[in-house]
Amino acid sequence: MKFLLYGFGALVIFTVFVAVFAASADHREVRLLPKWAWILLCVVVTPIGGILYLALGRPVGQGKSPKTRTVAPDDDPEFLRNLAERFRKDEPDQDV
Repeated sequence: MKFLLYGFGALVIFTVFVAVFAASADHREVRLLPKWAWILLCVVVTPIGGILYLALGRPVGQGKSPKTRTVAPDDDPEFLRNLAERFRKDEPDQDV
């Protein structure tokens, strides 16, 4: 009985994971079928639909670099240069 409960739990977790994974994919990068068809297949034909989506339908990374790269302000030379210029402008003249 425990085995059936664990198996059912694993099946539900796998179905939810694959359905959310398919739903969050970019519709232009999903292969073979439209995105909505993959989601429906993952939910209705569990676990075969999920396995098929992971094997054939999910977007494949093509070695692209990320579109944006976040840089901390203290690591960004442009930010530090602008900050130094702003401090120089705001400093009162020290001619006494």
